[in-house]
This record gives sequence, C-alpha cells and structure tokens, in this order.
Amino acid sequence: MRVELLYAPNCSTYKRARNTLETVIAEEGLPVPVELVEETTQIDGAPTLRINGNVVHSVSHHIEHVRDAICNHWKDLTEKPLARPV
Repeated sequence: MRVELLYAPNCSTYKRARNTLETVIAEEGLPVPVELVEETTQIDGAPTLRINGNVVHSVSHHIEHVRDAICNHWKDLTEKPLARPV
C-alpha cells in the first residue's frame, strides 16, 4: 500500500498531518511508510492524503477519518480472495 502526503510548498501544517499519519500507522501496526510529495501546482490548502493513487481527503485534524481510510484500504488489500485460474 502506498501512502502519500501531498502538501503545498509553503504549507505550515504538513508536519502535524505527517505526525497524524505516522501515529495512525504505528498504532495499527501497519508496515507502511509515509511518502511526502510537494505539490508545486498547489498554492495553498491543507495537506491531502493519497492512498494507492487515490486522493482520500484533507488530513489536517481528523485522526479518525485518517484511521478509517488507511484501515479500509489495508483491509481491501489483505482480505480480498485470490483470483483462481479458470
């Protein structure tokens, strides 16, 4: 699973968002690193969470939303049955 934190070049809240992500991942015991991605096209705005290429939502203050998003993606990856050859 790929977890990316997108942030604007002059963003002042990305460190708190990164801490939130890393806290959730550590508490859930998931082996997932957080990748920081500077979005130079974004002038202003809250850091954004992207999981496996899909933008999930803003990360700034909502730890439970972040936990739900990460856990749901992890569950989808680990609980899907393997495709059986026909």
